Amino acid sequence: MKKMLSFIAAFLVLGGALFADVTVKDLGDGNAEVTFVFKGAGTEVLLAGDFTDWQNGAIAMTKTDNGFEYKKTVPLATTLKYKFIVDGTWLFDAKSPDKTDDGFG
Repeated sequence: MKKMLSFIAAFLVLGGALFADVTVKDLGDGNAEVTFVFKGAGTEVLLAGDFTDWQNGAIAMTKTDNGFEYKKTVPLATTLKYKFIVDGTWLFDAKSPDKTDDGFG
């Protein structure tokens, strides 16, 4: 029974990667507001990326009615590399059109 619950929990977390959205809004001043939203299952969702020193500076996302959310303002031409950490499990954004091999799969 314990193995079945672990499998279901892992399935829900991995399936949650399909419910991530990242939107970019041009602020008109050379900057953009990037909104990360994770809509999958999880009790704690962190955002880690090249802009957080990855795991060392992972940012706790705020729970909202839409899921977990974090907003960041960056220069318009910035490329952000990121992953979500959902209840300790690292997940990539399955909907992202661009992927970079991080050497960890």
